[in-house]
Amino acid sequence: MSDAGEPADDPPEGYTWDFARQERELPEEEYRSHMHLLDEIEEEDLEALDLSAASDYILWAAAQAFEELDRYGEAIPLLQRIAASASRHPALDYPGILLLLGERLKERGDYDEAAKALDAAERLEPDLRERCDERRAEILVLRGRAKEGVALFLRAGRAFPDDPWVPLRAAWALLASGRYDDIPPWIERCEKALQDVTDEAEARLAADEIDRLRAEAGARGARRGRPAAGGDPGAGGGTGAGPEAVRDAILAALDEEEARLTGSPPRSGEARSRAAGRLAALHARASRAWDDAVEAKREDFIAAFDDLQWDVVGLAERFGIELPGIDED
Repeated sequence: MSDAGEPADDPPEGYTWDFARQERELPEEEYRSHMHLLDEIEEEDLEALDLSAASDYILWAAAQAFEELDRYGEAIPLLQRIAASASRHPALDYPGILLLLGERLKERGDYDEAAKALDAAERLEPDLRERCDERRAEILVLRGRAKEGVALFLRAGRAFPDDPWVPLRAAWALLASGRYDDIPPWIERCEKALQDVTDEAEARLAADEIDRLRAEAGARGARRGRPAAGGDPGAGGGTGAGPEAVRDAILAALDEEEARLTGSPPRSGEARSRAAGRLAALHARASRAWDDAVEAKREDFIAAFDDLQWDVVGLAERFGIELPGIDED
């Protein structure tokens, strides 16, 4: 109970204590430093921090600050330090932090390390087994072992029949892997589970995600069956094709590249170099198309091709691939 006799708030993700209890029971300097990182620190000051001797509590605040900026590459090493810590801070939920670490490692294609984080989370909190299995299923699908992954997803779905997020996770993994024809049954499972969600905000959030998934799966499936702009799979701007056809051709190539990198994340220097070359070529196609749209004064396609260039950069960043000669500022 809180000091006022009201029930305490549920602890935020990654914590075992709510912030009121943290303020009451932790040393004032430690708590204030933590909250400064969460709420007040500027990006350049965050970059300059010396965290070499920081406690898990401070590392968790810094990791969240990087997460807030979508700088997951900087958050991951901090999460790994917390995961490897020999001591345990009483205010932190280590299994929850391990689940987040597994999620971030999975997103960049470090599937083996992600699985290790899930194993560690389950060892600390055995009740998380089904939730960890759900994420293990996703990893299996992403790395190309779809049959095993789907079987594990079905088992996880039986453990959480009223949770639409389990089939949603399955469907998004199938989408990232390019298995568009396998998605509709999972959308049906999402909608069936959604009928039992009683929290209105949660139901609306899940319904919006289902709509987004259906639209994205439909668009990718349509692009896959459409010929490349100008009849040339390597074509981009300047082919004589209309801007919509050029955009869809580049998007289709980007879909294919995401599926390729998802199934076989580049690990060697040679593999990274090949991936960088393919992505740089896609970026150049989008850049040429942007130039054409500017010349034609097509404001809608100027924005579309600008977004496409950033989509290419984002995919490269996700898998830790450096694109030579591309300004990301």
